[in-house]
Amino acid sequence: MADNNRQPDLAEVLARLGELEVELATAREEAATAREEAATAREELAAMKEELARKDQIIAWLQKKMFGKSSERLDPNQLDLGFDDETLGKPEPLPETGDTGDAPEEDAAEKPKKTRRNKADIFPKNLAVVIDAVIIPDAVASDPGAFREIGEEHQDALDIIPASLLWRRKICKKYVRIDDPDAPPLMCPMPEPALPGTKCAPRLASQLIVEKYCDHLPHYRQSQRFERQYGVKIGRSTLNRWTHAAARHLAAIGAAIMVELVRSTYLQVDETPIEYLSPGNGETKKGYLWVYHSPELGLTYYDWQLGRGHGALAAVLGDGTPGRDNFDGHLGCDGFSAYLTYGRLRGGDVDIGARLAHIRRNFYEAKGLDPPAAKKILTKIQQLYAIETQLREGGAATPACRLLVRASRSRPICDELKRLIMDSRRRHLPKSKFGEAISYALGQWEGFERYLRDGTVEIDSNLVENAIRPTKLGAKNYLFFGSAEAGETSALFYTLIDSCKRNDLDPEAYLAEVIDRLPEHATAEQAAELTPAKIAAARRLAEGAA
Repeated sequence: MADNNRQPDLAEVLARLGELEVELATAREEAATAREEAATAREELAAMKEELARKDQIIAWLQKKMFGKSSERLDPNQLDLGFDDETLGKPEPLPETGDTGDAPEEDAAEKPKKTRRNKADIFPKNLAVVIDAVIIPDAVASDPGAFREIGEEHQDALDIIPASLLWRRKICKKYVRIDDPDAPPLMCPMPEPALPGTKCAPRLASQLIVEKYCDHLPHYRQSQRFERQYGVKIGRSTLNRWTHAAARHLAAIGAAIMVELVRSTYLQVDETPIEYLSPGNGETKKGYLWVYHSPELGLTYYDWQLGRGHGALAAVLGDGTPGRDNFDGHLGCDGFSAYLTYGRLRGGDVDIGARLAHIRRNFYEAKGLDPPAAKKILTKIQQLYAIETQLREGGAATPACRLLVRASRSRPICDELKRLIMDSRRRHLPKSKFGEAISYALGQWEGFERYLRDGTVEIDSNLVENAIRPTKLGAKNYLFFGSAEAGETSALFYTLIDSCKRNDLDPEAYLAEVIDRLPEHATAEQAAELTPAKIAAARRLAEGAA
């Protein structure tokens, strides 16, 4: 009879123990794998939450861009979260340059109220006056000898004389000799038209240009207006051809303005995309208007390029090749890589500087993520702008004076601003909106502080951004340029019109004058004498002599 209670022998026990050890090792490996997968899942979940939060910030920013206010004005009440308002105080006023005698301080409540402007303040004083009627009482008309005139009163109504469309004709008489009727007729050569190859007079051409590039009226609307007002059908293709003819005629003046610009020592530059038609592609392509502004010379130059690389900058400012005009100075721009690449290409010839407006904008858009830090940072930036406003309005805007004031008043605020930004860095993820604002500010800081070391440099490049706005208003109406060549034409006319505005010239009168005066094959010297700056200077000189 078998022994059912037989104890397992040692070999069986050891074999079973080995199996259990293998199972235990496998279980441990599976547990370690599960822990790793759980850790990976937690990391992926955290990354997804971070990415979702980042996209929520982008969506909120886009919604504000589309439907919110575009102003970046800082309202102290908007970010009032219990902090004291000592940093919101206005900077100390600049020292007076004139009489320093004590004067009683005006009470804000006792300041005189602004009065409504009357007709003499609103309208220019040189408007012509046409007298429609002189109204005399019936009693005076029936017995004028019984009355003596002691004065008058009048009533004015602003009116307009509609423009008229007409032909301007030049007649060349043709003659033949009486004593030799068979001789060839004698006639003076017909004068060349102001715009070769067209029947468009200078005044009409200038009106078409200003209406499109200053008043943002596309050619198809101009064509409709001609038919509605004058009963004349001038097609869009004809208007377009006349505009391009005017651009070819005036291109030498645009080149002369570019030469003036490159000789500046400080430029602000920015670029903006605009679509253009590209035949054969079935859709529009993207080109760029590059805008250059010289605060010291008061001129702006627009350049059309199909790309956004640093080669566009080299085409205008030079690549350092000897024998051509190359820009050597300070370039105020944003942190776009093309500017940095161009700066490295030029070595030490060009100093690339940042602008505070972009730093402020990034923190303003991210202020909802950290209102307390945003309030402190934006307030410091507000104080820097307040100092610049006082420099402009106080008549102390010479470079030497600006350098001294910035060293004594702006430098401490800049140091505190940088400290606040660096203190905020450890509280925000790099990919968050606030983290990106911090990274951008610190990456651009050295270039931004350039304005503290040079009195000719502005605190930001808002002047060049203001020059971009008319191009965006125009693009809302004409949507895109008709061709790549149309981009060059638009850049030229934006240049001429903006230069007229900065030199207090009427763009329409200026264009009509230079179209008529500029020879068909003008030299660079002839074109340089007809830039808006040169014509404005000549007029001021003539008025001073008179």
